[in-house]
Amino acid sequence: MAMGVAAYFAVAFEPSLAAALAAPALLALGYIPLRQRAALAPLAAALLCAALGFASASLRTHLVAGPVLEKAQAGLLTGRVVSVQQTETGGLVAVLAPRAFAGMPPDRLPRQVRVNLRLKDAVLAPGATVSLRARLMPPPEPVLPGGFDYARQVWFESLGGVGFAYTAPVQVEAPEGAAAALAEFRGRIGARIREVIGGPAGAVSAALVTGERAAIPKNVAADLRAAGLAHVLAISGLHMMLFGGSVFWLVRAGLALVPRLALYYPIKKWAAAVALIGATFYLAISGAAIATQRAWIMITLMFVAIMLDRPALSLRNVALAAIVILLWRPESLLGASFQMSFAAVVALIAFYESDRVRGLTSSPNRIGFENLPRRIGAYALGLAFTSIVAGAATGAIGAFHFNRIAVYGLAGNMAAMPLVGLVVMPMALLALLLMPFGLDAPALWVMGAGVDGMLRVAHEVASWDGADSLIADAPLYALLLLVFGGLWLALWRESWRYLGVVPMLLGFALWGAAPKPDVLIDRDAALFAVRTADGQLVLGAARPAYTAEQWLRHDGDGRPPREAATSPYMNCDAGGCVYREVGRPVVAFAATLGAAMEDCTVADIVIVKVPLPWRARRSCGAELVVDYFDLWRGGATTLTFNADGRTDIATSRQMRGNRPWVQRQRRTENQ
Repeated sequence: MAMGVAAYFAVAFEPSLAAALAAPALLALGYIPLRQRAALAPLAAALLCAALGFASASLRTHLVAGPVLEKAQAGLLTGRVVSVQQTETGGLVAVLAPRAFAGMPPDRLPRQVRVNLRLKDAVLAPGATVSLRARLMPPPEPVLPGGFDYARQVWFESLGGVGFAYTAPVQVEAPEGAAAALAEFRGRIGARIREVIGGPAGAVSAALVTGERAAIPKNVAADLRAAGLAHVLAISGLHMMLFGGSVFWLVRAGLALVPRLALYYPIKKWAAAVALIGATFYLAISGAAIATQRAWIMITLMFVAIMLDRPALSLRNVALAAIVILLWRPESLLGASFQMSFAAVVALIAFYESDRVRGLTSSPNRIGFENLPRRIGAYALGLAFTSIVAGAATGAIGAFHFNRIAVYGLAGNMAAMPLVGLVVMPMALLALLLMPFGLDAPALWVMGAGVDGMLRVAHEVASWDGADSLIADAPLYALLLLVFGGLWLALWRESWRYLGVVPMLLGFALWGAAPKPDVLIDRDAALFAVRTADGQLVLGAARPAYTAEQWLRHDGDGRPPREAATSPYMNCDAGGCVYREVGRPVVAFAATLGAAMEDCTVADIVIVKVPLPWRARRSCGAELVVDYFDLWRGGATTLTFNADGRTDIATSRQMRGNRPWVQRQRRTENQ
């Protein structure tokens, strides 16, 4: 099914919805007469599942379709507040459902837009209708061909524009409806946690309960990432399991205190039912992000399995959860969160299926102080195994998506996760239970102390040399080999399962095999970079800072943009820049038409920040000319020099294809 979803996103055109929906129906009819044939039934079933995945992705694309802004515009924006988060600087990030904007016709209004409000004392209530002056732009395109496609991600969130507010919002209509009440309730919980705990620990604690991460300071988030603890901030399977598991344990333990209930009634099933209600409550107050929804589906299947007297944790349940998610939110397959979550769960279940492993990590059944050392040792060993297995399963996926490796992630998780599992999440549950009575302060204090301890661990580990290492982009086929080998290793039970190590080793060997581009050009002709003979990038400028940082990150280069923009080979003046290195083509970046004509006489490659007339292009002596119109049509562009003297050109538009989230023609304000 995942292969069908991947095939949908891999094609360069938008398939027919009717054909996509008809394919699984026809394949289902063809499967019926083949289901009793041992040789053909698995193949027919596989084709049917792939067609279902393809159809679900195609249908989902059409269901979320909505207008997208074609150019940057400014004007009066009136809309309903869908959600709002407070940032670390005190600003707000809000999602609005527009009712009117800059005089646009209603049928061209985006379903939702994301607006940053940097104004102090700005107040937004979820569910309210507000009016403000804002500047909105189309969702940005990738900064590199084949890079992260933000426009595709927000297409499935029905976001058709992003921007910022000029003026403070004015409330036009008061909040109303159940969704508004829930959002207000969630906001009050987050504000209460931040107020009682305070500081960075308060922001992190609120994020663990409500999912609002915008208020977490950047340096704290960086420490957690370097220490391999960034997964703690995203409410996913870990949090849902700790929260729901705590409810399950408390309810079952409480019922077990009554002998008649414990002996004559299925209190384990009752506890699972109550825990499922608790997990659903946690889903609601956490904002129901995609990762949280996935975790809720998985834990729901687990508790339902308990109520049906089936094994709670099994690869069959993991497969069922994956099928539900791929049919419901097929775009999740492309995200690092989905890939890392399921990779970790599959690897852990496969690992703990071993009788030898269970024997080493199981605690003795008898209570008493004489068994305490063994219990502590089993817990520590289980935590170490879990960190190693989960880290190994997710490390390559994280490196592929984020170009980072937390070298000391095992140490960070070993030191911090006991605090999260034994202190932070249980106290969060207790605080929520006591909050309606105003008795939550002691529990929140203990929770804050646990979070503060976790942050101290993260800061210490992040300070070690090489804790947060950058790694260059890897080709997709290297990741696919690693995933295939890992699945082969996890899913089989016989000795041939270890053959999965072969494609994994091949994937690691091919990690850096893809050729690196020699020239990078920004989608707006605002920045370019050239690769030197020793493999480092030299930037033409340090701004736009975001593009420069992303280029260096994709290259596995930890230098700041200002340092990367300093090189003896790069000479810049008011008219542009010229890159000269012995044995390499001369590359010029011209800011004006006059500078471009001068560069045409000395450079092999000329990049022009302005449109170049047809006659000027014909008279240019450079081997290759890339002007503003080329970038306007193709987006971010890379040039790769071949050994035979040819130059391969790759554009963002070429890599993205003709899809609904790709604008047919980018427009500027002046057009």
